[in-house]
Amino acid sequence: MKKTAEEIAADLNDIARRRRRPKPQKDTTPAAAKGDVKQVLNRLQQLRAGGTLPEYDYFELKRQYEQQANLDVQKAQAQAKQKRTERLLAQADLNAEWVFDNMDRDDPALSHHIDTAHHFINAFDHWKEKGGAAILIYGDFGTGKSTLAGAIAHDLIYQHQKSVIFQQWASVVDRLFFGVIEDQESRNQYRRALEEVDLLILDEVAANRARLAESQSSFLGHLLRRRRNLAKSVIIITNHDPQSLHRAVGDFCFEAIKAFHPVDIALHGPSRRPDIGDYRS
Repeated sequence: MKKTAEEIAADLNDIARRRRRPKPQKDTTPAAAKGDVKQVLNRLQQLRAGGTLPEYDYFELKRQYEQQANLDVQKAQAQAKQKRTERLLAQADLNAEWVFDNMDRDDPALSHHIDTAHHFINAFDHWKEKGGAAILIYGDFGTGKSTLAGAIAHDLIYQHQKSVIFQQWASVVDRLFFGVIEDQESRNQYRRALEEVDLLILDEVAANRARLAESQSSFLGHLLRRRRNLAKSVIIITNHDPQSLHRAVGDFCFEAIKAFHPVDIALHGPSRRPDIGDYRS
């Protein structure tokens, strides 16, 4: 039977009245809470009495959790170090063969220089406090100059997480003077990287040249002075002895090298590179 308008209105008023009726609230008084806790404790006692509740040693659990947390932290640190090492190696652009294990410590021409290299590595942070250090490695082609410098770079990356750039001087010149890096902003970024990297290694400086172009020697002099001001170390590799290098780079640049009070390493003797066929160089 269809309801009248008065009946429908009465039903709606009844629904609204029921909605306004307050809901029963949970008793949160201390006495009620105490009762809840008592129920939980009773239940735990029943489970323990029935042999279904295991016994826990709080201090052993704490020790296990702390041990696992330490292992997780060490794992995360090792992963972060591995990723940083990979980035540093990619930036350095090193030959993977340039390591101390591939150098003959029994060779009298190398043993003392290897010791000097390790001293440089171990005191690297000390040199930074003193304004940076420099090593001048010079000698004939193939005598192990680049290998020694590369071995230093590898150890600084793996052991001390230092940033390194190893560049042929000719590559630096091509990038900054002959348009290999085309836009100015990229050239500026490259120049800043040369200035700010922890260790800059410049290989074959003035190779086969009696004298650098004035623009190149000026740039090298300014670069070395900037690194000295930032307390950043440098390794210079050349086939010139110090006197010949002075003539090749000029007074301005050579004085910048001298400001580091560089250690000089002279590598002499025949080429250590393998011969080609029956030809002996």
